[in-house]
Amino acid sequence: MLSAILTTVSVCWVSLAGPAPHGSPAPPAIPTTPTTATTAIHADLIVENARIFSDSLVGFASFAAVREGRFVYVGAWREELIGPRTLRVDAGGRVVIPGLFDSHLHMLSGGLQLSRLKLRDASGKEDFVARVARWREKLEPGTWILGGRWSTESWRVPGQPTKEWVDAVTGDHPLFLSRMDGHSALANSVALRTAGITSAGPSDPEGGVIDRDPVTGEPTGILRESAMGLVSRHIPPATIQEKARALERAVDLALRHGITAVSDIPSISDLPVYERLARARPSIRFFLYPTADDWAQAAQEIRRFRGRPGWVEVMGLKGFVDGSLGSRTAYMNRPYLPAPTSAVSVRTPGRGLLREGFEDGRFARNVASGRAAGLQTIVHAIGDEANHLLLDLLAEAYPDLASARCRSEHAQHLLPQDIARFGALGVIASMQPYHKADDGRYAESYIGPERSRYSYAFKSLLDAGAVVAFGSDWPVVTLNPFLGIEAAVTGRTLDGSIWQPHQNITVAEAIRCYTSRAAYAVFAEKELGRIAAGYRADFVILDRSPFDPAVDFSAIRPAAVYVEGRKVFGAERR
Repeated sequence: MLSAILTTVSVCWVSLAGPAPHGSPAPPAIPTTPTTATTAIHADLIVENARIFSDSLVGFASFAAVREGRFVYVGAWREELIGPRTLRVDAGGRVVIPGLFDSHLHMLSGGLQLSRLKLRDASGKEDFVARVARWREKLEPGTWILGGRWSTESWRVPGQPTKEWVDAVTGDHPLFLSRMDGHSALANSVALRTAGITSAGPSDPEGGVIDRDPVTGEPTGILRESAMGLVSRHIPPATIQEKARALERAVDLALRHGITAVSDIPSISDLPVYERLARARPSIRFFLYPTADDWAQAAQEIRRFRGRPGWVEVMGLKGFVDGSLGSRTAYMNRPYLPAPTSAVSVRTPGRGLLREGFEDGRFARNVASGRAAGLQTIVHAIGDEANHLLLDLLAEAYPDLASARCRSEHAQHLLPQDIARFGALGVIASMQPYHKADDGRYAESYIGPERSRYSYAFKSLLDAGAVVAFGSDWPVVTLNPFLGIEAAVTGRTLDGSIWQPHQNITVAEAIRCYTSRAAYAVFAEKELGRIAAGYRADFVILDRSPFDPAVDFSAIRPAAVYVEGRKVFGAERR
């Protein structure tokens, strides 16, 4: 984990951060007057003429000084900190915020997706099929058609894709295209034959569903949850060189959005590419939470991992309780409302799906193995009943749950009585606000308005004393954090309506969820997430203010991004 050694020079300001989160140490003490060291030693870099949101001060500071990669002073202008070799950065009156922290994304798969077929913005069936046909023309015979991230909910005529849509335009190419959430996928007939999936079988795997015609039993091409593995295991894996290039592309994209740290979720088998990344010293910080079937075995692999402290570290392991709302596999306390299309398998459970290993105790044994190895437990849980079961399991597994900082990844739909439990138990709600902008278009048609009141319960969780950390889940949706902030602050959905505004939070709260609270979620709250003396100098100068009531969040861009006082993106006035 990051070192907790802090520089102790600062100036007197009053904290507006409020009480520390449940189980969180208070921020470092701030002296009332500058120390002698502050006046005697010049800064390496200063930021002046700025509006600095520090998460430790009242209002905005105008000046910050950095020495040896850390902030040593934040406050009013201080001439004595500026020497002949000090780099002076004139922010031009612009807002400066801590480096943004995406608490949940998939950098490797996102980087690979950048060079694959993209269907997220397909306008309808004809466009969907035409894009597949054009992509096929670029490929060598017999190679796989990969990518997708499709979603049909916004189409004028929504419809579930089937293999018949694409068979005529794919020829001898096997096709495997993930839905936007990654919890279901479309396979064509070539891919289904490769996996041996026919009208005669196989049966649904544990924790998954093969969608079939209710009359003939013929597979439709849609595979849900673990059933996707029946096909995906036949896809030739990317080489380590291809994966390394994918991570480079992902880092470049993250920096363009002001992201300086990530909670990244790869497969345990991909750790070698992250060792390679560590040797190269990336421009952003990676806190890794691999997925693995056997956590005891994974813990042994993690012990052999050679990372780079403060830059590329394995923090814990990620598991799954259920699926997703869009795929109707999120595990709910009550059944989904009737499906709008007969293409949904009649055998799909009405409340969703529990993932493999949860009901027979394997998942609980994994959690025990992770705890024994000193690894943080983070768990995908979207449905209200999935989150209820997760809180029960964690409360039983950890004698001192708050100090373990276990996380519910997504925590999208909650039972009213469980909101207070997040705060009381100290379980972190690791949420992706832009999913609210997406799901808000159709969630009530899936679960009704009553249950939707407790969906994306940002304000209710914060009011209950829970720690809420924000991320994107990229490549499921964009990794642009300012669109996530907009969704959390306005409740605006992708179709322009306002959904569940009683859960809206302030811009300052949303930024904290992307900075100081996200740092807490990886045990780095004494090092990252604030612009304050002693903290690492990761910060972003924005081209426009997110605090402007009339701001267009989609237009906000970083003018410059710094990591430990080193510019890694952009240009600024000096």
